[in-house]
Amino acid sequence: MNAQHALLFRPASASRADGPLAAAALARLAAVRRGLGDAPVTHGLTAAVVVARLDVPSFLTGAAGFALALPPVPADGWYRTFTRTVFLSGRPAALAARHPYRHATPAADLAWYGPARRGRLQPLSRLLRAFEAPAPIPVPDEPLVLTVPGPPSHRTVAAVLATREVSTAAYLVHAHHLIAEAALCGLIRPGDTLRLTHRADLHPDEFRDALDPSRAGSAHTRIAPSPTDPDRLRLYGVLRLQHPEGEH
Repeated sequence: MNAQHALLFRPASASRADGPLAAAALARLAAVRRGLGDAPVTHGLTAAVVVARLDVPSFLTGAAGFALALPPVPADGWYRTFTRTVFLSGRPAALAARHPYRHATPAADLAWYGPARRGRLQPLSRLLRAFEAPAPIPVPDEPLVLTVPGPPSHRTVAAVLATREVSTAAYLVHAHHLIAEAALCGLIRPGDTLRLTHRADLHPDEFRDALDPSRAGSAHTRIAPSPTDPDRLRLYGVLRLQHPEGEH
C-alpha cells in the first residue's frame, strides 16, 4: 500500500504528534490526484533504476535529471502513481543493447528506465535482482553541494534527509521520491544548486513551515510510515527553495 493511501487507514488513537505529518501527506495525496496539468491522464506507470555502483551525489542529480527530462504525458502518469520506482542491481552498459535506458549518470553506473506500464519493465525486472545493500547507508558528514544538469539557474534548493535506521535500499526510495517529485512539480529546475544534508532524525516541529500545505509551491516533503511502528508516520525528507538574500 502506498504511504499516502495508508494514511486513510491509520487508527484514531494515533499520536497528535502525527497531526502535521498527516495533514501534509493528505495534501500531497490531493495534489497527486489533480496531476501536473493539461497532459492526457495516464495511470499505472513505473520507473526503474539499475544500479551498478551507488554514488549518492550521482544518484541524486541523476534522479533530478531523469524527472526533468520527461515529456508531459509520462511525467504526469508517473506523478499520479507517486513516482513509483523499482531499484535493480546490474550493469546498464551491458544491458543497453536489449534494454536501452532513458537517462544515465556520466559513468553509466546508474541508469533510469521508463516510466512505463509495469508489463513493459517486467523483462528487465526478471533479468535482474532487486538492489540490496547493508544498513544504514553511509553518507558524508558534511553537506553535499550538487548541480542539477542544465544551464546555471542561480537558484539554490536545500534538502535534508533522515538516516537513523534507514537502510540503503530505503534511502534510495525516500530520496528518489523527494527529488523526483520536486522536479516534476517545478520546485527543482535545470541548473539549480542542490544543497543536501543528512541528519539522524527530522522533527516535525522544526519543519512546520515546510509541512504547511499552503507552502507546497516552495517546499516538498517525504512522509511514510515508520519501519518500527507502521501506525506512526515519520518525516524522511524536506526540500525547500532558498530565496536569495532580500527576496521574499
